[in-house]
Amino acid sequence: MVSLPFGPFGRLFCAALRERGAQVDHLVVNAGDVISRRGPGAVVYRGPVEQWPFRLSSMAGAYTDIVVFGESGPYNAAVLRPVRPLPVRVWVLENGYFRPDWVTLERDGVNGSSALPRDPAAYADTPSLKPFHAVGRVTPSLVAQISLYYLVELLGRPFFPVHRPAFAVQPWRQCLAHIWRYGTQAVTYAPRLRAVRRAIGRGPYVAVCLQREGDSQLTRHSDLTDNRAFLDRVIASFAAHAPRSLRLIVKNHPLDPGVLDMGRITRGVARVHGVANRVDYVDAGLLAELCRGSRGLIVNNSTAALSALGWGVPVKALGRALFDIDGLTDPRPLDAFWHDPIQPDPDLFERFRAHVIARTQINGNFHAPAWRARTAQSLADALVERAD
Repeated sequence: MVSLPFGPFGRLFCAALRERGAQVDHLVVNAGDVISRRGPGAVVYRGPVEQWPFRLSSMAGAYTDIVVFGESGPYNAAVLRPVRPLPVRVWVLENGYFRPDWVTLERDGVNGSSALPRDPAAYADTPSLKPFHAVGRVTPSLVAQISLYYLVELLGRPFFPVHRPAFAVQPWRQCLAHIWRYGTQAVTYAPRLRAVRRAIGRGPYVAVCLQREGDSQLTRHSDLTDNRAFLDRVIASFAAHAPRSLRLIVKNHPLDPGVLDMGRITRGVARVHGVANRVDYVDAGLLAELCRGSRGLIVNNSTAALSALGWGVPVKALGRALFDIDGLTDPRPLDAFWHDPIQPDPDLFERFRAHVIARTQINGNFHAPAWRARTAQSLADALVERAD
């Protein structure tokens, strides 16, 4: 049984599994799932989410494997944290640790729940890697699929009246916000990019990357469970311990739907701590440009840190991140990070990256139109191979 990303990928993945002789059912818990996963084998659940774990337990014996997309939401939580052990293999699909050219496939959990070791000694050798290809630009297709999924979920709500969405913000608000934010960004990109470069040019700085509000990276894998709490922790430490010549540049998540005004929240937290004149908020620009010019990067547990580590940028992680390993991230308290942050070991990072890709990553993308079919085929091959 599978619960898959929104958009056409799910249908292609189910078809690829069936081509390999599998009997495949797909879970439907709202109208967005209906349009994303058309085809045979629909398991429709319209009951209360509180009863879903018991329904899941009663039917799990009919399957050998369950595949879920990500860890967010109560339906996936019942698979990953069941009321009683499930007699099946559980697989988690997720966007790639090294995006956008990879997707993730792991047993039982991803990110902070990943089975990848946290001991640097486990990465002593370097596994060989197959050649890979860049998938190109993904965001337009991704935003379109998110918006369509949430719109259909709203229109079909009478048929799924007790469905509980994965995120606290109502799907219809996310749909409208995604459309508005993406459209606005397309019109205002040039002035926003100039604002980023002005912020970079104001003096030495540390970069801070936000995450998508409500994501399981925050709610499951950090004690700082939302961006406001994360910002308060970072900016309070910055105000108390950073050199007065140092600045902060806070970058919003590229797929933030814009329901919360993160710019206003960032400026408000900076004012509370008396450093409003030393904190900039940006909502554009390339991560590479921002990180490479910085003294370091602070994340809750965002995989943006993996890009920074690859560029040799010091990283401080405040959540429970799979890359928070001695030799990669700075192990000292945040208050010490503002002075001479510890740089990552480039050799360890290359070995770590090679292991992560070899064990968990598939070259491809769920949303890029030219890549959906081949990604589905590659994932089906990997699932069959790893299940043996």
